[in-house]
Order: sequence, then C-alpha cells, then structure tokens
Amino acid sequence: MNKEIEIAVIVRNPKEAEKNILKIAKFIREVRQIDKYFVPKDKDFFKEKLTKEYLRVRYDKNKSHINYSYCYYDKNNNFLQTDEYESIVENPEDVEEILRRIGMIHKITVDKLRKYFEYKDFEITLDNIKGLGYFIEIEAKNDFGSAEKTRDECYKVLSKLNVDYEKCPDIGYPDMVLRKNVKR
Repeated sequence: MNKEIEIAVIVRNPKEAEKNILKIAKFIREVRQIDKYFVPKDKDFFKEKLTKEYLRVRYDKNKSHINYSYCYYDKNNNFLQTDEYESIVENPEDVEEILRRIGMIHKITVDKLRKYFEYKDFEITLDNIKGLGYFIEIEAKNDFGSAEKTRDECYKVLSKLNVDYEKCPDIGYPDMVLRKNVKR
C-alpha cells in the first residue's frame, strides 16, 4: 500500500505553466494514459457525495496497472490523502474482462496526455484531460509529518511555479468527467 498525498489545480495557461515548471523541475516523460474506472453492480462508488473509492485499470505503454484507491477527507470534506493499492499488469484487456465477468461495471473512461516532472521530493504532472482541459498535480514523495503539512508543502512548490491557476474541486478526474457529462 502506498499513501498518496497530492494537490491538483486547473491551469489557465498550459504553455506558460510548462515553461515555469521547467525552470525548477526536470522533465521525465510524456505519455498518453487511458484510465477505465469500474464499480460493483451493487455499489456505485460515484453515487456518493464525495467519492471515496476508485477501481481503475490504467493503459500506459510503459506500465499498465490495476489500482484500488481509498480517499480520506477531513471533517470539512477537504481531501487529505489516498491509500493506493496498485499492481502492474501485462494485459489490461484481460483484467477488464475479469472485472466484467465477476460483475463489475465500467463506469467512466478518462483519457489524458500526461507530462511528468521531478522536483526534489515531489512529482509534478501537467495533464491534458480530454473534455476537461489542463491540470497540474503535485505529489509529495515523502511524508512531511501529517497529511495537512504534506499538502502545505505541495502548495509551496505550486507557488514556486508562478502559474495562473484556479482551485480544483476536491474530486478526481473521473468525477469531473461524469459531472460534466451529466450537465450536457
């Protein structure tokens, strides 16, 4: 199990953001990722006010994987952290078929182009999410004492980037895609 603590923001000017990221961080790679999210037929994770669970099959040419995530929120419903259980898979199509055969339902697909950057104890990603736009995620690779302190450190890195952004709702990309599709 991996404890993930990160922040995400909506980027208003992705070209400028990428230039600013490169001033402090090292470019690692760019990859297209297709994330397919599944739910049990008797428990739709996305029906909750705040989604706490995700089951995802990620297609990535470098390493596809299956992932189960459980999210934690504070008493004011602000996102804190995620417990992630992840395993690399050789054949994501077979994993999808297994999930369907045991009664899981494919709920939503998130298609993104992701650029990875490394800065000290942080991973920075610049994501172009199909149908949503551009986002920056900053994930701490070390624990800074608590979820709150670690998120504060992520925000300090964000301030160093000097990017024009707006606060992102405390929900994941699949939730955002689902909500956008419902509004249409």
